[in-house]
Amino acid sequence: MGEPQKNNSDSNTKMIIVGINLLVLIAYTIYWRVFNNEELIILVEAIFIAFQVAFCLIMAIFVYRKELLLSALVVLLIGFSSCWVVFTH
Repeated sequence: MGEPQKNNSDSNTKMIIVGINLLVLIAYTIYWRVFNNEELIILVEAIFIAFQVAFCLIMAIFVYRKELLLSALVVLLIGFSSCWVVFTH
C-alpha cells in the first residue's frame, strides 16, 4: 500500500518542478513585455530562456534527472514559441 503513494508523490514532484520553471518563465516574460517595451527586448528574452534551459540541463546531471529534462524541454518549446508570438505583434 505504500507504493501507490510513492508514485503519486513522484508525479507531484515532477509537476512541481515543471510548474516552478513555467512560473519563472511567465514572470520574466511579463516583466520584459510590460516594463521594458523596447524593440530588441526579444533578444534579452531569448537569452533568459537559453540560460534557464541551460540551468535545467546542468541541474539534470545532479538531481531530478527526468523532471529537469522535461522542464528544459517545456521551457524551450513554450518559451521560444511564446516569445515569438508575443513580441511579433
